[in-house]
Amino acid sequence: MNILKGNAAGVTGGNGKVLKSTENSKVFINFADHGAPGLIAFPNEYLYANDLNTTITYMHEHKLYKEMVLYIEACESGSMFEGILADNIDVYAITAANAEESSWGTYCYPDDQVNGVHINSCLGDLFSVNWMEDADA
Repeated sequence: MNILKGNAAGVTGGNGKVLKSTENSKVFINFADHGAPGLIAFPNEYLYANDLNTTITYMHEHKLYKEMVLYIEACESGSMFEGILADNIDVYAITAANAEESSWGTYCYPDDQVNGVHINSCLGDLFSVNWMEDADA
């Protein structure tokens, strides 16, 4: 959340880069990983819906964007915003699933080949794969 707030002093374990947006910025945030009701999962920690929405409110109050789009591909990702996200702060959130459903994997075995090798994992999510294939078409 420090990255989104532009707080370099609060960023640990990374390269210190933060979002340097202003009141004229159009911000796009893309997240693709795992989720559960009320959270999305990073490799070593969780981000909870209330914490994300508190950060979005902070960004709005401190004029860190003009418009913002959040694209979240994770199971139960709708729970990050449903009934929480304010509707008057110029934020558009789109999620791969509602608050109670899975975000189904695709390009799974036997279609999980990279350079002819099965990687034993799904290569995408139906939501984003359909979005990308539609954009390609």
